[in-house]
Amino acid sequence: MSVIQVSWPDKIRGVAQYIKARINGRPLGVTLELTRRCNAKCDYCDHWREPKRKELDTDGFVDVVRHFDPLAVTVCGGEPLIRKDAVEIVRRSKKLPGYRYVAIITNGWFMLEPKAQELLDAGIDQFNISLNFPDERQDEDRKLRGLYDRIAHIVPWLTRQGAHVQLNTILMQDNLDDVLDIVNLADDWGAKVLLTLYSELPAGNRRHLFAPEMRERVRDLCAELLSIQRTRGIIANEAWYLEHVPVFVDGAQIGGCTAGKQTIHVTPEGLVRACAELPPISHYKDYSVREQPWTDCTACFQACRGESQAPITVARIIDHLRS
Repeated sequence: MSVIQVSWPDKIRGVAQYIKARINGRPLGVTLELTRRCNAKCDYCDHWREPKRKELDTDGFVDVVRHFDPLAVTVCGGEPLIRKDAVEIVRRSKKLPGYRYVAIITNGWFMLEPKAQELLDAGIDQFNISLNFPDERQDEDRKLRGLYDRIAHIVPWLTRQGAHVQLNTILMQDNLDDVLDIVNLADDWGAKVLLTLYSELPAGNRRHLFAPEMRERVRDLCAELLSIQRTRGIIANEAWYLEHVPVFVDGAQIGGCTAGKQTIHVTPEGLVRACAELPPISHYKDYSVREQPWTDCTACFQACRGESQAPITVARIIDHLRS
């Protein structure tokens, strides 16, 4: 969740929702995996290889949001826009009592102007569009010819409408020299960038991990990204996360993951798992945040865990409220 472009009344409502969630032992963020189906064929994700599975209907996913009453809801997949009711799930989630910040993660293929406008009309707060390369190499990355051109059109179109758009970029061996170009591209488009460290967990593919001889370059890049984050406001990551990426790449284990407590994933069938890479625990109606033990997993340092466990400091709160 980002508070950039959130109005002051909504910031106040968000703080109230945060306090309510903490008091009631509810997760702050719920990620809805609407489907595992995907039109892309990334080699670091197995979703597109999985057999078709049962999926909750519209009412089912809206009931998940009603049940947990979180501060933030992220709609993802697979590719969530494969489902014809994705916009309706966003709309109805926004209309539930209380305040929540609703975002979508998409590869961008289906984000043509009419669909983007439908999501805006539904009240979505944030678009997260995946981009690992600042040119047509994105097409090969996702095995979708013409994908980069679609993204290059819709992102500036969305920002001209006043939408909050974030490019989700995987930081990996293949694009280490392209990250700053992506940052500058986002700046030109009026968007922001959230970087997440590559993990082999989704598909068991270690090919994109950083080789030992690249570690110093990772450290230098993160230092430059930190400088941009502090001065230009394009980088959406917390400073704490960027500071710890080189530490993890160097081989250190980083504990403190909040998965299953502050954030949860709900599978297409309605099962809760602590994060996208861990097995299901129970049906969402039977899940208890208070009874779920803290995870001791240190297998990844993706942004979904590193951003949520960044320490809450007075300076960080002030910085967000000023945004």
